[in-house]
Amino acid sequence: MTETAGPKHSLLEQYKALSTKQLIGTIAAIVIAIVLEVLGLGLSCFGFLIIAVVLYMIPHLLGVSSVKVKALVGVVFILAATVTGCFAYSDIPQQYGELIDMDTDDVRDVVYEDGAITATLVPEGTDWTAQVTYGATAAISFGSIRNLTDQTDVPMAPVEGSPDRYSAAVNLDDGKLYYVAIQILDAEGDVDATFGFTVDTGISWGDLAKLNLYGALIAVLLSAFLFYIILVFSALMRRSAGKTRARMEADGRLYPQGYGRCKECGGMVLPGEINCRKCGAHIDVPEELRAKKKDYFVCDSCGAEVPEDATECPRCGAKFFVCDACGVEIPDGADHCPNCGARFDGAVETEIVHMDGTVDTSTETFECSECGAEVPANAERCPNCGARFDED
Repeated sequence: MTETAGPKHSLLEQYKALSTKQLIGTIAAIVIAIVLEVLGLGLSCFGFLIIAVVLYMIPHLLGVSSVKVKALVGVVFILAATVTGCFAYSDIPQQYGELIDMDTDDVRDVVYEDGAITATLVPEGTDWTAQVTYGATAAISFGSIRNLTDQTDVPMAPVEGSPDRYSAAVNLDDGKLYYVAIQILDAEGDVDATFGFTVDTGISWGDLAKLNLYGALIAVLLSAFLFYIILVFSALMRRSAGKTRARMEADGRLYPQGYGRCKECGGMVLPGEINCRKCGAHIDVPEELRAKKKDYFVCDSCGAEVPEDATECPRCGAKFFVCDACGVEIPDGADHCPNCGARFDGAVETEIVHMDGTVDTSTETFECSECGAEVPANAERCPNCGARFDED
């Protein structure tokens, strides 16, 4: 899709104008962005920016310049990523929750029963304590629990008659999904190790889908928001650049698009340039774009536009000499001056119209003996004073 696809074209027309390569690229951009969301980058530091850049740059590098098409790419990403996050994790209680922190040798045999969390705790040393932290899940973003409500910390106490067993009473309401973590604290009260898991108290599939939907929207909309900021900013920049270019074209400082490149090397060409600054090739400018200047003439040998002071044609190399009559450069071998009509030797053909209607023309003149006027060599009388000349 080229820059010519603008507001006058419908979205369907611009979509149909995409090449197969561009279409595959836009689909690949959406898939890659969704994969990055699934990997958890959507809520990580600068991860959402990476997703937005991927979503914008892949189609852009493939030549998709239509703002409407790119906006559609963002909409498809939002819908596809949200559906993925909502339904791909519908069995979260089973997928989640064995180990959160892999360094969990200190915590084993965790059980939730009769409103209490019980576990075997065997950390190193003796100067430690343990607690249970829990809260109802408020959002699940692509399999990761992101938000908790009513988070509560409860100290764990030894279970009488059971060595190394510790327990803490928790208040878990029915019909919810809870995140529970057993934390080992050091002597200063800092967390030294964590064992996390989920407890399903009978949450319905619909409520679980809502948690996934909310979490997915948080991550997806953040990336989409940055994507549309990039899209709007780039569109404004291109519009500004387009206005500047149009102004320079109107002023004659740039050729219209499609004409401002050298056909040999692709180098940029500015109006008035005869040869490419990069490779030296002659610039063959279409007739309708040629500047109408009096100080240029056309080479008789090849038709190239040549500056008045050129000594040779920049295209074919033809040599020029100066017309004695008007001072204009003339191609070598030309039979007349293209400016004043003088013959190739520089002599000007003189035409005299007499009162009786007769005309005398000659390239040679002599001075009238009566009045001093220049008279054609074949004239029978002076056109100025009327003196007749005798034939020798």
